[in-house]
Amino acid sequence: MTMRGSCLCGSVTVTLPRDEKGVNVCHCAMCRKWCSGPWMALQVPDAEISGDTLKVFKSSGFAERGFCEACGSNIFHRPQLGPELAVSAGLFGEEGLELASEIFSDRKPDFYDMTPAPIRKSSIRMALEWIPKLAWRVFAKK
Repeated sequence: MTMRGSCLCGSVTVTLPRDEKGVNVCHCAMCRKWCSGPWMALQVPDAEISGDTLKVFKSSGFAERGFCEACGSNIFHRPQLGPELAVSAGLFGEEGLELASEIFSDRKPDFYDMTPAPIRKSSIRMALEWIPKLAWRVFAKK
């Protein structure tokens, strides 16, 4: 069963090849700046994203973010090298979605709170997990 979602104006569509229910939350400063709060996403590397108003912004030395140029909806985050793709959970209906994990949980500001996710990863844990992946991809690309 596929899931379909879209931005606010409907110009950018996202199709997931299967139902994905686990919402992952990021509390890093960059995501909070991007969303004015925690960013909530579904991890679906094989999602199909299309639309004439889709724009991609290189947001850091290793990642990029997609958004709708017409309505401003956040669409995705992905590393420039690698298969990972996180799409905004808000593009889809809320039915059946559940909190799966939080990353950069040590960066969450005090002004909001949420029920803790079953999996919580600190900044250090995320660095230890991602630095080897990214280093290997850069090395393998050369």
